[in-house]
Amino acid sequence: MKKIISLLVFLALIAFVPMASAYQLKADAYTQRIPKGTKLNLVMAEPLSTSEMQAGDMFSARLTNDVKINGKTILPSGSLVRGTVEKYKPTARLSRSALLYLTFDHVVTPQGRQLPISAAICSNFDILDDGAISGGGNYWNELKRNAQKSGKIITKTTKWGISSGEELFTGGRFLVTPFAAIGGTIGGGAYLIGDSVIDLFRKGHDVVIDQGIVFDIILLEPLDVPIS
Repeated sequence: MKKIISLLVFLALIAFVPMASAYQLKADAYTQRIPKGTKLNLVMAEPLSTSEMQAGDMFSARLTNDVKINGKTILPSGSLVRGTVEKYKPTARLSRSALLYLTFDHVVTPQGRQLPISAAICSNFDILDDGAISGGGNYWNELKRNAQKSGKIITKTTKWGISSGEELFTGGRFLVTPFAAIGGTIGGGAYLIGDSVIDLFRKGHDVVIDQGIVFDIILLEPLDVPIS
């Protein structure tokens, strides 16, 4: 019986040695840290739109340039970064635009390792304080746009009155311009009121991220990359 127990112990030790060696090799693997706050420039690999997506949908992007630490390339250009649509809010009446929340999950190293990454988009989009990407505003934003367009109508009409009056006869601008300005004011005011009423019932803009668009993300936590 003792011989059997000794034999089993011996076989267990033989099986444990390779496992321990493999663990030691893994523990001794050299890594290079990309610090928190580092910006990574990415290009979108496929399009995203709040008009045709579901929470949980995955997306991917690629690095546009090498990430270097002390002159050494840690992540080469073209490395894949994958993410997930965390949630989104669709467009609504009162010109309320969609909101899109993205989570970046992991980056794929040249060796094929998938490293968890904590990052957030920080450029090239209308980003709200909670990290949401906005489709471009609300009813108040539309009112401001309408007011700007209305002002342009008045300005263009007034300029037309000045130039057209001078073409009729010398000093004619003093006669034509006031009528042109009045007409422009009426037209611009009608546009402002009409479009502002329509915007009450109009839905806002979707968030659309086209394939090939370039943007930055910022690391919220350090990223340790194994170096072979």
